[in-house]
Amino acid sequence: MRNFKQRYGSWALVTGGTSGIGAALVQQLAQEGLNIVMVARNASQLDTQAEKLRQQTGVQVRTISADLTRPEGLERVLDATQDLAIDMLVPCAAIETIGLFVESTQDRHQEMVHMNVIAPMTLARHFGAGMAQRGRGAILFVSSLSGWMPQPFMAQYGATKSYVMGLAAGLHFEMKGLGVDVSVLSPGPTDTPMAAATGIDFASMGMSIMRPEDVAACGLAALGRKLDAVPGPRNKMMAFMMSRLMSRSLAGTMFKMMMGRALKR
Repeated sequence: MRNFKQRYGSWALVTGGTSGIGAALVQQLAQEGLNIVMVARNASQLDTQAEKLRQQTGVQVRTISADLTRPEGLERVLDATQDLAIDMLVPCAAIETIGLFVESTQDRHQEMVHMNVIAPMTLARHFGAGMAQRGRGAILFVSSLSGWMPQPFMAQYGATKSYVMGLAAGLHFEMKGLGVDVSVLSPGPTDTPMAAATGIDFASMGMSIMRPEDVAACGLAALGRKLDAVPGPRNKMMAFMMSRLMSRSLAGTMFKMMMGRALKR
């Protein structure tokens, strides 16, 4: 038990909370006694997960069906939480596209920016302001190993995740004096529906696939202790090598070779 409820308060909001890492984060926060606001697109999945969570943990669960690739989705989240003091924020929802940047549609690129960049920024500013006023709270951003290095064949996704890392780093130091803990979780390959949908053979890239539960635990353990949470020894080694030991040119060349092998390009 990390005493999140005593340290931060009663309510946690998690986007992308019905599957993968988001679902694991919701489960672990609820097990610590925090009430949960779950945000996702699929209303039926939200209802199913919420009822299961209530029965297992006894916490209060509020669901918000919202598409965070659209401005109206964000507005729905803010409107539906006006009566709550959100004490922990975990903007976990994200989308990615694999392949050449110029082969994806403009609409897809804009959707990715809205979900991966604008949504976490907007939620952090809105709920972070309340945390700062109360003098306590926590924000766990979710970036990716992709944010640590050049990402050929995942250029837009990597760029959005670099933004999340940069925002989290700045807020980590800004908010510390206001009583708000900010950390950023940077997972590598994880056994999630989003990762499966890419079709990438991560084994051919020399990478191992982690369990969402272990990734979530790594992120939550960082709050109040450190800025960066990179789960798994291989991921830590890759993040260090490609961001500290190699030039951007060498890191990009190496990742292009790895992705080219995995995508058979």
